[in-house]
Amino acid sequence: MTRSAVVQDWFFAPGGSEEVAIELAGLLPGSDVYTSFVEPEYRPRLAGHALHPWPLQRLLGPTRRYRSLLPLYPLWFGRLDLSRYELVVSNSTAFAKAVRTRPRSAGGLHVAQIHSPMRYAWDLERYLSGSSLSRPAKLAARTIRPMLRRWDLATAQRADVLVANSSAVRERIARVWGRDAEVIHPPVRVGEIQMSAQDEGFLLVAARMLAYRRLDIAVEAANRLDRELVLVGDGPEKARLEALAGPKVRFVGRLPRPALLDLFARCHAYLLPGEEDFSMAPVEAMAAGKPVVACALGRSTR
Repeated sequence: MTRSAVVQDWFFAPGGSEEVAIELAGLLPGSDVYTSFVEPEYRPRLAGHALHPWPLQRLLGPTRRYRSLLPLYPLWFGRLDLSRYELVVSNSTAFAKAVRTRPRSAGGLHVAQIHSPMRYAWDLERYLSGSSLSRPAKLAARTIRPMLRRWDLATAQRADVLVANSSAVRERIARVWGRDAEVIHPPVRVGEIQMSAQDEGFLLVAARMLAYRRLDIAVEAANRLDRELVLVGDGPEKARLEALAGPKVRFVGRLPRPALLDLFARCHAYLLPGEEDFSMAPVEAMAAGKPVVACALGRSTR
């Protein structure tokens, strides 16, 4: 039996990357799963897999400040030796692709699912624009950017096969890494979503609250139009968004999936205000029969 491992950057608030990693693990029964931090809610969904978080998990436990540990992730993943496995599948938004694996000539295979080349290295200004990070934090990020670019480019050559989640990411990979990638769109669980004729008039967004997702545009639009907007999720920009929000903007935090599907069923439309690499939530909204209002950036299905 082939020994296999799945590598994921982290398992935090519900998001597309985590869902893909769980799906990959499900395709490889009995595979070991390596990551940095993992929140307790994910452990039952990874039952049957030996879970290997990094040592800081035991020291700190799950922490909302995991992004502040940015300089440590390249060290951990870049030195993680998985050469005892014949098949390694990494699921990477930044770091997981860097693990060391058995050479293909020695019977190993490393397939890297890439959601984007590292944003902190190649798209930092957009990541920081409008961010609530302090000036020292922004200065530190800009200071280490050249190092991160070198590291990201070097470790991008380690995988034997690259898989991009959209044509937009494939083009980005070719531009910054000089490699080609196959395009395989992320799995979206639309089978459990029912078409809905309900319409309670509110607009909906479900996303991690990060600056580059431009949720502020959705909030400001709702304010100007005097429309009800429901935001699902959490993240470092939540306080800033709450300060911008008018009386008809509601923040409901992280929700269990049945509650999220109920919002899809009852909303008027789903908003996608920022440029996304793929984004699974709009596909779920369309499966519920709801229109999606998005900017004309990114090419998820081209």
